[in-house]
Amino acid sequence: MQRYEKLSSRIVYVGTYNGGGNHSLYVLSMDKSTGELSAIGAYAEVEMPSFLTVDTGRGRLFAVSELQDEEGKEGGKVASYAVEPETGALRYIGKQPSFGASPCHLVTDREGKRLVVANYTSGSVSLYPILEDGSIGPLADRKQHEGQSVRSDRQEAAHAHCTVLKDSRIYVADLGMDKIMIYNLRENGEKPTLVLHGEVQVHAGAGPRHIAFHSELPYAYVINELDSTITAFAYSQEAGTLREIQTVSALPEGFAGESYCADIHIGASGDYLYGSNRGHDSIAVYHIDRASGTLTLIQHEPTGGAWPRNFAVTPDGKFVLAANQNSDSIVTLAVNENTGRLEPTGHELRIPKPVCIQFFE
Repeated sequence: MQRYEKLSSRIVYVGTYNGGGNHSLYVLSMDKSTGELSAIGAYAEVEMPSFLTVDTGRGRLFAVSELQDEEGKEGGKVASYAVEPETGALRYIGKQPSFGASPCHLVTDREGKRLVVANYTSGSVSLYPILEDGSIGPLADRKQHEGQSVRSDRQEAAHAHCTVLKDSRIYVADLGMDKIMIYNLRENGEKPTLVLHGEVQVHAGAGPRHIAFHSELPYAYVINELDSTITAFAYSQEAGTLREIQTVSALPEGFAGESYCADIHIGASGDYLYGSNRGHDSIAVYHIDRASGTLTLIQHEPTGGAWPRNFAVTPDGKFVLAANQNSDSIVTLAVNENTGRLEPTGHELRIPKPVCIQFFE
């Protein structure tokens, strides 16, 4: 499949639930005008890379490996690659254990010197140094969450689900505790550490999964997996706090089927917010009121496949790529720049079990 050459198109990386020695991490090219996708490369060093993050400025890609041992307890890994910026080709660097089960999200700091990983099943957060060559150093710190909430089937214990960097703090959505845990990144001698800054309670049974901070305005939005809602918060940069201002449903009124929210992003203009529904198999589109931060529903657009675990808005805001995990497809939707609404483009690429999409630009 490897067809690398100097690209004028957009480079896209896709993590999948493919494993067992098969290709699991894919490199795509995307036509910037039409949104059409083509696979140009694939890698097998990381099994089940369910989430990726890209440091474009330093030419690095980091991935979690969610593959577990036979008992499903431990075995998670975190890995790094070097990126060839002109072609998007990857060079595998190495792995470290995630020191927790089911690592599902990761983020680097602005300096590209530290990496924070959320371990879902273990309900823990792991911190690593990133070395000069892009390799991941030995574990520097680990925080174990303790708590539960009202859903005995899903919230019997802590389940850290994402790690988001905002103004030098790390915000961790914990689905099991119905909380957002907030950490300061500090240095203890030459060793980075996580210091608890505070926590934010989300309503009982919500199951907070992913967080999106507005790039210009003092707002943050949390998508809640278990009750299919989105909660808007007022954000204080100085205090590092979140204050709830609104909660809205992510599903159409009257929908009674089984569905679970997954991913959330804000469009390039800053005026629209998008959230995915697995089961209803749609992306919900909202207008963001810039004065209040509140959301108004615009649309539910089908993703053209089943179980959109993850999606991504292109950096220019023209397209949304939906990763339909259970139908083995990535579907391109066009964004109407005047209304924020999504429209099918007719472009679809078959990829086995896609679960994460990241751009290199």
